[in-house]
Amino acid sequence: MERYEMAELLSQKAGVTLEEARQALEENNWDMLDAMIALERAHKTAGGVHVKTGPEGTDSGVRKVKSVAHKGPGFFSNGFAVLWEYAKKLLRITLDNDFVVTRHGKQIMAVPVLVMIVLLIVSFGLMLVVLIAGLFCSCRYHFEGRQLGRTGINSAMDKMSDVAEDIKSSFQDKSDE
Repeated sequence: MERYEMAELLSQKAGVTLEEARQALEENNWDMLDAMIALERAHKTAGGVHVKTGPEGTDSGVRKVKSVAHKGPGFFSNGFAVLWEYAKKLLRITLDNDFVVTRHGKQIMAVPVLVMIVLLIVSFGLMLVVLIAGLFCSCRYHFEGRQLGRTGINSAMDKMSDVAEDIKSSFQDKSDE
């Protein structure tokens, strides 16, 4: 590819002028990926997707990720870094929120969501039986915490408990007859 074509392509992909693209390519030894990264670091690119990588509420942790797939030595490590940040955030959510079991309004137990996930992975069948049996023993389940303690999630859990109570009461009514 000729240098003019490279500058033209970079100009289109990065949303910069042809002169800015040519200058970025010259400064980066005509390496397209390095030139794109240099333009992004200089905040000259247009468009892209914003990904938070820093503490919440700060703009210093926001960087642009282009939707174009780049091939090069830094792409894998950058992608892995973003994936690692999401994994840490997910782990933090599972540790900051609790799965709570109550019976007749009294709390029986509260464990971090991570513990429930691990138990479900290790012994899915047994945990499923225990959770369903708990519903028929008047246990109610809900989540507490900033991310999962929302009314939408907990109202779904309450509906599940109400259905179990209805089934239990219908069986009791039939046995009384």
